[in-house]
Amino acid sequence: MYLEQLPDYRDNIMSGICQSDDIINLLRPENDPNMPIIDMQYKYIFPYDHMVNTTTEAGAYLCFDIDVPKVINRTFVDLTIYIWIIVHERYMRMPDGLRLDKLGIAIEKLMNGSKDFGLGTVELKSFTRLNPAEQFHGRALVYKTVDFNRP
Repeated sequence: MYLEQLPDYRDNIMSGICQSDDIINLLRPENDPNMPIIDMQYKYIFPYDHMVNTTTEAGAYLCFDIDVPKVINRTFVDLTIYIWIIVHERYMRMPDGLRLDKLGIAIEKLMNGSKDFGLGTVELKSFTRLNPAEQFHGRALVYKTVDFNRP
């Protein structure tokens, strides 16, 4: 993979997230239950590590990014996909659980074992706590996959 292909990876991940009804329904604001998915991009879904402390709106947010920490050889590269779930504490509780947990489960269904985001299957490597800002809680998911090192 060459750096010029990173935008394609971002678009592929964004597309997968936006096609997941579970994820979209958990992110969609309660005061606008019919918000179009296109309007949610760059407001609730960010293809970079958006700083939630600049956000004043209570809600749920999803950010993601991609790293290539290692080039294995001329043929393969390691890809690391980071996904951050951020939920305001007023938006956390749902009648059947925590929004943070439900988003983690929905992302896991989309990503883990998928062959849509690299050459092999995507594997979850960690699921850790995140404290992004006052009154916000989060989780960081780290996935690994391998892809071709192609021109």
